[in-house]
Amino acid sequence: MENQVQIIREQSKGADYTLLLKRLEKTVIQDDGNEKCQAVLQKKEIWESLSQTQAFEWAGLAQIAGLVDTALEIYELLVTRTPDLETAWKEYIELLDILDRKALLVSVIQRAKKNLPNGFVDTWIRQINITGTNSFQTEFKPASDPFVEMQTRQKLLTNYLSLFSGRSDVFAGQWADRKIGKSGYVPVRRPMGMQDLEDHLKGLKTYGFYLMDKNAEVCCGVIDADLVPKFREKKKNDSIVRQFKKEQSYMISRIRQSSKILELNPVVEVSGYKGFHFWYFMDSPVPASRVRQALLGIAQSLKHDLTFFDLEVFPKQDHLTGKGFGNLVKFPLGVHRLSGKRSFFPACLKKDTESQLAYLVSVKKSPVDMVKTAPEKTIVQNLLFHPKMQVMSEKYPELFELERCCPAMGHIIAAARGKTSLSVREEKILYQTLGFLPDARKLLHYLMSMGAEYNPHVVDYRLSCLRGNPLGCRRIHSLTGFVRGYCDIEPDNTGYLHPLIHLSSWQKISEKKTAKCGKIENLNDALENMKTAIIQLEKFIS
Repeated sequence: MENQVQIIREQSKGADYTLLLKRLEKTVIQDDGNEKCQAVLQKKEIWESLSQTQAFEWAGLAQIAGLVDTALEIYELLVTRTPDLETAWKEYIELLDILDRKALLVSVIQRAKKNLPNGFVDTWIRQINITGTNSFQTEFKPASDPFVEMQTRQKLLTNYLSLFSGRSDVFAGQWADRKIGKSGYVPVRRPMGMQDLEDHLKGLKTYGFYLMDKNAEVCCGVIDADLVPKFREKKKNDSIVRQFKKEQSYMISRIRQSSKILELNPVVEVSGYKGFHFWYFMDSPVPASRVRQALLGIAQSLKHDLTFFDLEVFPKQDHLTGKGFGNLVKFPLGVHRLSGKRSFFPACLKKDTESQLAYLVSVKKSPVDMVKTAPEKTIVQNLLFHPKMQVMSEKYPELFELERCCPAMGHIIAAARGKTSLSVREEKILYQTLGFLPDARKLLHYLMSMGAEYNPHVVDYRLSCLRGNPLGCRRIHSLTGFVRGYCDIEPDNTGYLHPLIHLSSWQKISEKKTAKCGKIENLNDALENMKTAIIQLEKFIS
């Protein structure tokens, strides 16, 4: 084994790929669709020259970037050069299992058994099976397996078509011209067959379906969240990337919250090109107008808060006009002809088609009577009465109001509540806005306690250091790189514009003072200290 490792080292002599690996790792994490990065990862002459440790890193980056075949080639190289390298066999087998490549999986297991100590592979496989993550104990398939697999596959495809169903006598095929960056669809005037669906899932073709049938009814609806054109460029600076990720989390969270108000459960799909699809399924056909109005209420309650995404609702029409088919949506799990990327459902951890199809079996359809029209005002009004949001509005009304009324502050508050690590600038913004409210200690202790590095003494100390006025809107936008315009609010009596103007509690303060430190000056302070302590104690106990 040592001799073979030495051979690998000698082959890489004279080349240090440490810096290249670090740069690739950064690029892959920030933009896994970077074409230059993928081209480098696929260069065999490079990864064949890497040391053993570097080869493992390279294979991992290839997996993250979606280049699973490259990762498999690297593992094959490692186990060929060093047949007794247990880690390489393990990674190789686990990746084959995830990809569901059963024939190659069985072959690799047999080879591993010949090169590793007796019983090691069987013991390891049994341990993995206990966790339910893999299944490759069966080395020889029973004769009936192909028929069982065919029946299972048929059921999964039938379930898929029952969810993504629309007009039955026509579907659409996608075309793309990558040279000019354009794509579109053309009608295919016949019913879609199982072979068409298989071609779509394999990536050989890409198809879409028309949501509305001839009776102006639909079985599903979609909120399409597309990236705004100016942000679709490959290269984005770090500030834009951070803002984009926070808005993405904020958008998904808000759409789910607003959907729950209407007792609807969206299924989130990464579209494979420029955004997300939020799917809503009904247990029987519903008038398109009802579905469209319900989804418009959800979308319109949020669209003014978004910078990076445009929200669009399908179906777009209440009924068909002339000889048209209405709007179409791309079938999920296919490859977008322009981007070359496959769409998937992120709630399913495994990305192979079989696992994604199996995930859709658990999707629940909504009863027809649950699909109700909901204008934007209804969503906003009912948001208060959703159980989770009602608790927040009662205990922390200022946070509830700011998250709803001020997008710049809303992104930071939502990130903190979602236990996402905040940057130094974001923490500064929270202290220098919320810190000037009467309930500053309670609000900031609640938000900061969500983080892994929460220190109550540090929170009190920072509060005691606050002086001056709340941080202004212009400064907040500058610190966060927030690119939307300012909220439609009037400045205070000094002409100063800041987020606290949204709050009724701020308007009630007759004399605006700086934040107080943690010292107890009267009974009210003592009572507030006790309330904060109780809230913290409840968090730790739960």
